[in-house]
Amino acid sequence: MTKLRYCERVDTRFPVIFAGEAYVGEGTVLNVSVPGCAIHSRERVQPGSYLEMRILVPDAPSPLRVGLAKVRWCEGRQFGVEFIQMPGEDQVRLGQLVKKEVPLVLPPRSNAWQEAHS
Repeated sequence: MTKLRYCERVDTRFPVIFAGEAYVGEGTVLNVSVPGCAIHSRERVQPGSYLEMRILVPDAPSPLRVGLAKVRWCEGRQFGVEFIQMPGEDQVRLGQLVKKEVPLVLPPRSNAWQEAHS
């Protein structure tokens, strides 16, 4: 079953450094959106735990800083986080990154939709 998302996710391969209450880990951001991201890492995290993160975006002068993120799900070596606190300038940079990477072409409408609205 496909999960419907209210926000587009952009495929990435950005290095990330994160810290939990009792550990520091590193991994790769697999995809990102304004409210969160998916990460692949050797470090095991628990759903419901909180992290601080630095996402290293290529060609950017500084990493995207996430002051507080909550781990929402874990599957093997992958986990998803929701961004809770980010400095304002990093929120703006994230929004620009996602907008720049999302294709602006809409998918074609089906024939059934066209016939119903003709």
